[in-house]
Amino acid sequence: FYKSFDSFMKVFSEEDRQAFPEIFNIPKGVYEVSMTKPLGIVFEEIEVGNKGVFVQELVEGGLAETQGKIQPGDVLVAVTAIKVVGAKFERRLIPARRFDFDTTVGAIGSNEPKWQCSDVILMFERPGESDPKEVDKFLEFFEPPFDNPWKQQQ
Repeated sequence: FYKSFDSFMKVFSEEDRQAFPEIFNIPKGVYEVSMTKPLGIVFEEIEVGNKGVFVQELVEGGLAETQGKIQPGDVLVAVTAIKVVGAKFERRLIPARRFDFDTTVGAIGSNEPKWQCSDVILMFERPGESDPKEVDKFLEFFEPPFDNPWKQQQ
């Protein structure tokens, strides 16, 4: 159950941390926020059809504006999403760089109280402050298995 980057990575040994430092540190220009819904973010597709979304604007007085971390132009690179199989469920951080608008909204919406979610975790990249290739390499660790429904929607 993904609650935050730090809590998710806490289970790994110091040996792992030293062997794979690129996995255990969020890349420069990337940040994670925990938010309740409504988020107060207006997303727009970067390019029509599975090319990701960016923050077009923040809703005046909304949560995102109040928190003060997210800025217009930031690119959503990962989001928590719920996968349900029978009576079991899991919450994962899913790379979202190739999500279209509807898939992004679906992933955000899947973080519901009935699945023990009181928030949604979003990871953003700030263009001009990050290295997109480094970010993509970092996100490979979070790629879901092929049979995961969020993977199939990419």
